[in-house]
Amino acid sequence: MQKETFFQDVLMNKKNAEILQVLSEICEYIEHDMPFLYNPLLICGKTETGKSHITAMLAKYYPQNVHTIQGGDLVYQNAEDKEKLQRAFAVGKKVKVLVIDDIQRFKDENALQEQIVYFLDKLSQKILIVLFQNSDNEVSFSKYFKSTISKGIRFDLQEPDLEIKVLYTQKYSDEKELSLTKEQCLHIARRSSGFRNIQNIINHIHLYKKQMNRMPTTSEIELITAKRGYVFTANPDIIIATVAEIYGFTARQIVGKKRYPKIAEARHLCIYLCRTLLGITYMEIGKIFGGKDHSTIVYSIKKIEEMIVTNKVMNNLVTEVTMLCKKNLSNMK
Repeated sequence: MQKETFFQDVLMNKKNAEILQVLSEICEYIEHDMPFLYNPLLICGKTETGKSHITAMLAKYYPQNVHTIQGGDLVYQNAEDKEKLQRAFAVGKKVKVLVIDDIQRFKDENALQEQIVYFLDKLSQKILIVLFQNSDNEVSFSKYFKSTISKGIRFDLQEPDLEIKVLYTQKYSDEKELSLTKEQCLHIARRSSGFRNIQNIINHIHLYKKQMNRMPTTSEIELITAKRGYVFTANPDIIIATVAEIYGFTARQIVGKKRYPKIAEARHLCIYLCRTLLGITYMEIGKIFGGKDHSTIVYSIKKIEEMIVTNKVMNNLVTEVTMLCKKNLSNMK
């Protein structure tokens, strides 16, 4: 199997051919200790150009060999705590690649940049460093940090054209077992800003199918697409209040720190719904629930995803809460 297939879902642009080859070489480096000439590797791109997909694929196929750090976590949790920062950069013996996502988060953190430079210089002698930077806005780094991340090679991801967005829409809808027509896929692709938006719309179509026990009509799909997927324009407060009512807790208890099994389950469900219904970022969700880190948010989402498959009660509960959120919102208008 060609390693390019791990990433080509979102890098099918011929303009991205060079970086696709480099990513294949990273896979060869991980699997066969093939030499990798450029360190660090800096990958820049605007929102929804595929940066998150690359990170996810590396972590998925090489869970023991790839260590991932979220830039936002370093800023919000480790800026004043050197011990936490050191733990964040502690890599296992099997790790061959260190991924740092969203390095633009460091732009106003000169002290943090200096500390990161220390770890990068130390680790780059042993493992490959891959850095991801969102290029929506121009970012200025300290000269030391800029010098360090410029030692290797830089690539800029190109934005997906219509053909690629259509192909991605078809593939993602197939994964969700949705029978969308070519015309419906084209409609979604034309009105989507990028891959993340496509995922959000497809997820809402999937949710609609589960609730109504049928596929939405073309006009209903157009409505979902027109609202960028946010058919249920709920907000975190409504979701938390709805889940709290069902479980018999207060909203304050759910966003608090108590870890009783049922409270924890309700909290996991709230986090899952905030992500799937609202599409808000892990960092934003973390702030809502008392400053939880990226890994905790991911764990909660995966926990509910697993329960939906294995636990019919949870599957029904997700549908019930979704409908109640919609009803509660209507009552507030």
